[in-house]
Amino acid sequence: MSVNPLLNYQPTRRCHGAPSPLRKGWYAVAQRTVYFGHQSVGAGILAGLRRLNEEFELALRVVQTQDPASVGVPAFVHFLAGDNRNYFSKNACLLRLLESRTRAKRPIVLLKYCYVDLRSRADSSTMFNAYRDTVESIQFDHPDVTVLHSTIPLRTFDSRLSARAARLFGRRTEWEAAVARHRYNELIRAEFGGREPLFDLARVEARRPDGSISSFMSSGKRIETAAPENTYDGGHLSSECELAAAEALLDTLAVVIEDQS
Repeated sequence: MSVNPLLNYQPTRRCHGAPSPLRKGWYAVAQRTVYFGHQSVGAGILAGLRRLNEEFELALRVVQTQDPASVGVPAFVHFLAGDNRNYFSKNACLLRLLESRTRAKRPIVLLKYCYVDLRSRADSSTMFNAYRDTVESIQFDHPDVTVLHSTIPLRTFDSRLSARAARLFGRRTEWEAAVARHRYNELIRAEFGGREPLFDLARVEARRPDGSISSFMSSGKRIETAAPENTYDGGHLSSECELAAAEALLDTLAVVIEDQS
């Protein structure tokens, strides 16, 4: 697939009042089969997707199932992929889907991990390598499939806490996990950004209404975290961020489909 310059497009938050320049392309999504494997944060994205589907009459057929391969017609098919804290089970779930003879032809697939899948910096590279191996297997064994990559969702973190302070206050694990997520997302962006389609969910979560990025400093590096305005409990999407994430997903899908037409 050729690289479309719009893959680098940064979606405008809906609360700014500016419509997405790619909105016309959203209607083409209803003509394709999209398989979306996720867990809890994915439910928020889907809530935003349903609201946009109704508001703009996109005619998306949104299907929830634990047998996604049984849906071989144009639809936005979502399912719970594997188990949380076990990213290998999520990768295996996606591969089983694509090996099924009943799955759709030329689908777009998106596997979104959960923020609980990463707890330490040492896991970032291991998880990334496992994901990259899965993608390479898909691209070799199933050349008709388009893989839409995703960054891992974030959580909020008190940016006033240094690593030492986090350790003193018993929040070392939270600090470590935030760094691990950011490291994984850096690996995903470096490997796929600008070359293959990427749904940058983490960047949507980190972006404040004023356009700035929520973050803290660690060892001279800026670590992205979810902006407090974008979550109601520190990890799951607020109503406004559900719409922003769904819009970003539709924008990315629109670009992929336009690039393949």
